[in-house]
Amino acid sequence: MAWRLLAVLLCVGVLTVGGLTRSNDLFPFGVLDQFSSGTDPDGEVVNTCLQGIRGDGEPFDIRFGPRSVGIERADVENNLPAIESDPQLLAPLAAEYDRRHPEQEPLDALVLCQRITSLQGGTAHGEEELVEVVRWKAP
Repeated sequence: MAWRLLAVLLCVGVLTVGGLTRSNDLFPFGVLDQFSSGTDPDGEVVNTCLQGIRGDGEPFDIRFGPRSVGIERADVENNLPAIESDPQLLAPLAAEYDRRHPEQEPLDALVLCQRITSLQGGTAHGEEELVEVVRWKAP
């Protein structure tokens, strides 16, 4: 019984320290910062997206993920500054998309974009804005 009480006290202590210091160092017993703050109810929601372009020039949405381009959106967002400075970093995503969709003609371009939704009182307001962040063109 004593070791159970000690284990519970230890867990409560670690949770308390993690909460008071706002530290993620004790994960999973610490605070997860990505979930600890909300969006301004009158702000904007920015959603990173991919669009492919083929011969007809008409853009189409491409989902992130292992079945599509082989990488998740968060991984791209974490590397956004590097991708902006070197659009060639999108080439492997385009190659992976083409490899996974052999029945379709290859991509001529891949556009990393952001869909921006304005909020008013916590709900979407107005039209969604699509902003091109960077474009990679096939050689």
